[in-house]
Amino acid sequence: MPRLVLKETVKKEIEIPFKTLCKVVDLLTEKEKSHLLKQLQTKGAGIVQFKRDKINSIVSDFAKTNLYDAEFLKDLEAGLKKSSPYQ
Repeated sequence: MPRLVLKETVKKEIEIPFKTLCKVVDLLTEKEKSHLLKQLQTKGAGIVQFKRDKINSIVSDFAKTNLYDAEFLKDLEAGLKKSSPYQ
């Protein structure tokens, strides 16, 4: 099984969809799963619920940068409206 090795000095925040996280956990050995459960029980998951901003606020933030044309902003708004957090 391929393994990803990160040095402790490297810090990177990534978003992992829940289904992908479940698949990763399924690939763990029983010993690794047991260790993970113990760690979660002692340290907690540290998971916070996603907070949605208003779509017009997000589009406005992009527009304020003057880096994006009107067509992009229109597509961004349409895409956000179709995205799962805004359904």
